[in-house]
Amino acid sequence: MYLIIVYDTEKNNCVKLHKLLKRFLNWNQNSVFEGNVTEAQYVEIRTLLEEKRAAESFITFYAIDSAKLLKKEELGQSRGNTSNIL
Repeated sequence: MYLIIVYDTEKNNCVKLHKLLKRFLNWNQNSVFEGNVTEAQYVEIRTLLEEKRAAESFITFYAIDSAKLLKKEELGQSRGNTSNIL
């Protein structure tokens, strides 16, 4: 599945969530991650975020069956790296 996660959290919690999500997804821009994950990875991500997030955090998950179904347009310079090439 293709997953996009957007979050808003306290300043002190940003680094923790950023490091956690970078293990599974590509960093797109501030507080936005995306990429292909398995169903098991999706469950793991949700569980870890529930444990690591600050109480006041707000996290949104957008999941679709295939990246082919997603139309994506971008304006400006990306802050993250969505390349899978090493």
